[in-house]
Amino acid sequence: MHRLVLVILITLLAPPALADAGSIQAVTVFADRAKVTRVMTEDVPRGGSVVQFTGLPEGLMPDSLRVEGESPRAVVTLGALTHEVVTTRDLTSAKEQALTDAIEALEDQVRGVAAEKAALAARQAFIQSLGKQAALRSDEEIAELRLAPDQWAGAAAAIQQDTEEALKATLAAEIRVRSLERDIAQKRAELAQLRTGQRRTYTVAVPVEADGPTPLTLRLSYQVAGASWRPLYDARLSTHDGALAVTQYGEVRQRTGEDWDGVALTLSTAQPQRGAALPSLTPWWVDLFRAVPMTRRAYEMDGFGSNVVASSPSMAMEDKMRLEKADAPEEIYAAPEPAHFAQAAIEGGEFVAAAYAIPGPASVPSGGKAVKVMVGDSAFDSALEVHVKPQLSAEAFLAARATLKGDAPLLPGAVKLFRDGAYVGEGHLALLKPGDEEVLFFGVDDKVAVERETLADLRKDAGIILRENTLERRYVTEVTNLHAEPVTLVVKETVPAPRNEKIRLEVLAEGTRAGYAQDYADITGLLAWRLEAAPGARERVGLAWRLAWPKGEEVSGL
Repeated sequence: MHRLVLVILITLLAPPALADAGSIQAVTVFADRAKVTRVMTEDVPRGGSVVQFTGLPEGLMPDSLRVEGESPRAVVTLGALTHEVVTTRDLTSAKEQALTDAIEALEDQVRGVAAEKAALAARQAFIQSLGKQAALRSDEEIAELRLAPDQWAGAAAAIQQDTEEALKATLAAEIRVRSLERDIAQKRAELAQLRTGQRRTYTVAVPVEADGPTPLTLRLSYQVAGASWRPLYDARLSTHDGALAVTQYGEVRQRTGEDWDGVALTLSTAQPQRGAALPSLTPWWVDLFRAVPMTRRAYEMDGFGSNVVASSPSMAMEDKMRLEKADAPEEIYAAPEPAHFAQAAIEGGEFVAAAYAIPGPASVPSGGKAVKVMVGDSAFDSALEVHVKPQLSAEAFLAARATLKGDAPLLPGAVKLFRDGAYVGEGHLALLKPGDEEVLFFGVDDKVAVERETLADLRKDAGIILRENTLERRYVTEVTNLHAEPVTLVVKETVPAPRNEKIRLEVLAEGTRAGYAQDYADITGLLAWRLEAAPGARERVGLAWRLAWPKGEEVSGL
């Protein structure tokens, strides 16, 4: 009796629980996770109560849980959040569970058809046994001259009809199985895109204390794994005026176990997975090494073949490390350096994470399907150029030298290239901050002709007179502008880049066109000429160089 009263009192004193999943209103997607905001409105009574968010995904990060609330008619105080994991019988994803149920139902139908086929096979076997018995009896009646042709003809027709019906029924069953197996394969393919296997969810409880009954709107936010996005770009070049239009998109994928339907979507460049601070630095101890003679017994017990005695466990470990060091490459046991963190540093200013709020409601299903959303257009100043690399190709390529305008940087990503509306290929856009230049290529320019000729390829080996081996090469490239308007040409050539100080390279002035940039684009050995070619003009670019190295040595890489 006392226990019953106690249970009733506890039940009466426990604050009422209001449970609902709420609805997803906003999502911010990072590189490897997402921040989800759920909203729930409940009528809470005066006094204490508990509002529960149920059915939250298993990938939820409990430390990221945050809640905010607002009430129009009462003063409400929110308590500390609590959470618990709930294991369910069914899959937490409704679509995944529905597909799983559908596959099981189809597989049950296949087993049912298999049972029908087995019964038909037994029926056929029975009919065949009747036919064999009838044949034996017919032979006996023929021998005794008691044959009744009408009766046996009717029996034969009946056996034929039953056999035909059984075979047709078996064929129909096989057709049904084939159709069911196709349906199963389709459902399994759909399930493979959605599969999470999650049978656990989170329930988050929010204690509420109100000084009067009131509607209460709660906004619960949390981070969840299984979501990502990457930038994509379309670059459209007009060859008529050289204008370049770049449109940025975001490709979003998620397998969080919950669909994002009609949400306010934001794409963020922040990287919360990198942490908030650097790790602590600890003392870097060094000491002098002292070798101690080792006895034969200690040498044998040591097992490492060392020549020092292991006077203590720590000394034994030092001996082992010393011996391993002796046999290993020096770089393996080089002095340790502090850890470095990769950072997207921008010269001349701080890097601030950007957040792109996608206009309008967006929907991203939980299944890993890529959803492409538009971020916006980026403004560039651009100029047309024609690039020539005669060492590699006799074709010239149209390019746009673009300078980013505005205040926001652009993240690196794949870019689809269109020239006068026609798709010409795909490239890659590097990280750009305002004022940075990027050269994008838009395919072959058939109105620029390129011809390259080798004028000399002379090697002289060291001997009595010559103290060095030398290799001299001379080239000439002719580039003809067949356009009706002037074009800017960029001709690029590479020369050997010595890695050894004993190898000397000389670019010969008498055979090389002046005005080139050396180590162009910070690439060692790359020479570039920037030329303005009038309509119909033929530009001649000569290059001559001499390489020298010591007698008795050979040079690799030529």
